[in-house]
Amino acid sequence: MSSVVRQEEWSEKVSACRESGLSIAAWCRDHAVNYHRFLYWRKRLALPVVQQPARFVELEFAAAPLALSCNGVYVHVASGFDGNLLGEVLTVLKRV
Repeated sequence: MSSVVRQEEWSEKVSACRESGLSIAAWCRDHAVNYHRFLYWRKRLALPVVQQPARFVELEFAAAPLALSCNGVYVHVASGFDGNLLGEVLTVLKRV
């Protein structure tokens, strides 16, 4: 396979990944593409990196309590908690 053909092939893969809205890891898994090879070609092709906006994902919790720990902050949430309050707490913690 010629270098030009290979570049075109990888350019299409990088573009398809970007347009999919998936993370690179998820896209590579779904398309049986080696993650590290993908990163190499993305860098080699020097296509701009589009940062995906952060977003919250709604979770459904069982009756069991929940414990979260990140960067030395520990949050214990009892069953029957107020989901809106937890969202506000996480928003505040994100700013710290």
